[in-house]
Amino acid sequence: MPMISTRQLLTLVVFLAWPAHPAAADSGAPAPPVLVGMSEKVCQLTGEIDWETGQPTAARTMTNAGLEATDVGSPVEHEGKLFLLFGDTWPSPNEASFAAAEIPPDDAVGVIQRRKIPTGKDGKCLEMEIRHSSGEKKKFTPPTIVGPTHVKQGMFDVPTGGISAAGKFFAFFWTNHCMSPNPLKPLPASPLLRPTPVAKNDCPETDDRNSLGTAVMAQSEDEGRTFDHVVALPTGFNTPVAVNPALESEVPREQRLGVFIFAGPRYRASVPYLAYVPPESLSDTNAWRFFAGRNAEGKPKWLTRSQWQGAPAAPADWRPPQGAEVFSPDSDKERCIGELSVSWNRPLHKWLMAYNCEDSGIIEARIADAPWGPWSNPVRLLSSDGQYLCHLFMRPEGCGTQRDYWPMFKREGKLVHGVAYAPFILNRYTRPATEDGGYRGTIVYWIVSTWNPYQVILMRSHLRLDDNSRTRPHDRIVAND
Repeated sequence: MPMISTRQLLTLVVFLAWPAHPAAADSGAPAPPVLVGMSEKVCQLTGEIDWETGQPTAARTMTNAGLEATDVGSPVEHEGKLFLLFGDTWPSPNEASFAAAEIPPDDAVGVIQRRKIPTGKDGKCLEMEIRHSSGEKKKFTPPTIVGPTHVKQGMFDVPTGGISAAGKFFAFFWTNHCMSPNPLKPLPASPLLRPTPVAKNDCPETDDRNSLGTAVMAQSEDEGRTFDHVVALPTGFNTPVAVNPALESEVPREQRLGVFIFAGPRYRASVPYLAYVPPESLSDTNAWRFFAGRNAEGKPKWLTRSQWQGAPAAPADWRPPQGAEVFSPDSDKERCIGELSVSWNRPLHKWLMAYNCEDSGIIEARIADAPWGPWSNPVRLLSSDGQYLCHLFMRPEGCGTQRDYWPMFKREGKLVHGVAYAPFILNRYTRPATEDGGYRGTIVYWIVSTWNPYQVILMRSHLRLDDNSRTRPHDRIVAND
């Protein structure tokens, strides 16, 4: 894998410190969707014991796969199965170490075949199986990159997404980064800041490990067990996810350009960039076309990779092209996206983007008529406070006998506040919903990581469009379990 050089790192530093292009709010964007009621917990997907209820989870992942706790869970639909690519995974509470700079691959893979809508009432959740080794003592088996190209897959090096394209299973891996607070971004005075194994501003900023990291793409021929054919991703595409419109119904013909890849350059401090590529050419990043804004008619402008990255002889001059961000944030506070997912929502007939904002524990969503926007203003799906405390998240004062997953990170006697991140929509369960008045609506099922507890939760949200978008006749299905 081509490592990021010191010169390339300085290039990105120059770019990230550069003031954002001034831009007015996107015109022609749809109104944001309305969250009906509150987002609801359906079930705890990972772990042995449900943190809130104290009852065994449906998956019982410690007993069945030696998986005690984990996060992320990037979804990939491939050949009829739903694969979840989990991030840093604990084999047991005693073996989790946040002091080691390098450990072996520690991610995990969940496999789901269930298509029935999950209700949380049948005790089965998603009927997920964690891929594991055979033998008396079961242990989860990480998705492992093999072959001559070495890619770090230890602590904080995680899969960010994947896609099924041209009959192949692809995954994106973010690697070579350290989790010290980015020296380009002031350290927030927040109890929600993710704990890190290094001191403030202690990222080494070397070719081998730095605060930005690098991203690679690899492909699997054994359903995500092993990956090879490693490809370094283009500049700025550090935390990618992808969506294949060919696998979705009713996507407008003019939007079926190929696989769409969304990604940001900075973790929890970006607005996504966008590229597309024909599915059969996904591994050839020179075939990617990069979004650079919309023309006066609202049509997207696309650049080649050489136009996107500029002349190789002058990398220190690289800046993202004008209009590269898929929406125009009203302020730098909105330049906050970390993990994200993008899907085609058939009931709404819109594209739906869900993401976490900085380390604040806020999950937001936006909609658009096309992947390149214009994207709506955000609607809040979840926050890590209020009624969710001690139901989804640990509070600093504790939650009675409910387990503290981070006793090593107490601050002045306070526990680590639980925080929501990594919202991924599981589109196979998306369905229409209507209310009185015929508003077009949808029920979306999505997973979210909660940090404390360090687990992945299945959530359900009811979204509707405003009264300018009435329901089509075949969407008139009432939301129920």
